[in-house]
Amino acid sequence: MDELSVKCLLHADKQVVLVTSACGLQEMVNKLNDSVKKRGMKVNIARTKMMALERGESTIECDIFTEHKQVEQVKEFVYLSSLFTNDSKHDRDNGE
Repeated sequence: MDELSVKCLLHADKQVVLVTSACGLQEMVNKLNDSVKKRGMKVNIARTKMMALERGESTIECDIFTEHKQVEQVKEFVYLSSLFTNDSKHDRDNGE
């Protein structure tokens, strides 16, 4: 069997980007994507999610794209074993 020498292995996981506007989020997603591409990595769009916090009773819909693919918008997600929701009620037990 041939030997494989790994000189550099790059992996980034569990990144959170906080911004105050959809425009700001798109800008940060673009910068993140450009940055990882320069380092020979890529954003896994299938595992990338975005969430907009609700203001009052209205739900905010955002269309954010990377590499011409839309980032999925979710109403809740688990980050470091904590549940976060778009209505800011992240005190629910996530079952872990």
